[in-house]
Amino acid sequence: MPAYPVDLTETWDGAGETLTVRPIRAEDAPALDAFFHRLTPEDIRLRFFAAVRELSPALLGRLTRLDYNRDMAFVAVREATTQIGDGDIVGVARLVHGYSPGEAEFAVVVQPDVKGHGLGVHLMRRVLEWGWRHGVRRVVGEILTENTPMLELARFLGFQFHHLPGEAGIIAAELDAPALAAA
Repeated sequence: MPAYPVDLTETWDGAGETLTVRPIRAEDAPALDAFFHRLTPEDIRLRFFAAVRELSPALLGRLTRLDYNRDMAFVAVREATTQIGDGDIVGVARLVHGYSPGEAEFAVVVQPDVKGHGLGVHLMRRVLEWGWRHGVRRVVGEILTENTPMLELARFLGFQFHHLPGEAGIIAAELDAPALAAA
């Protein structure tokens, strides 16, 4: 397992506060679970395409224990409100390599109280930049047609869209690496 990429940690000012943006780590599993429980049922349905009630320990492990040479997830973390431990995770963006070489799937979600302040865009830009530097040539994702905020975010970032055959309620989003990243 590659070493934790501490050099990718930064602070980000937005939503009226300063957040730490950093790669996710294995010990974030409890904080990620708490984040999941702060999401609205609608946010969860739009993210997972289903009404998910719990994240299993196995899924939390897969989401937090990464091979940082292959996949990446950036979390936005509030400053701790106590002397013990880290603060709350308020947003996550991830890239996971797919079945095709050079292709990765994206996902992003932020909790309701920080929506509309640019955090989703910032997290996506960070994870895309990481992807371009690590050999990703195309980023893909599926978005429910009713998920207007995600469609707007993807359009803003330059993604192209097409409908999936036989899946009227799902739009495929694709973004190719910029020419400079491909060189």
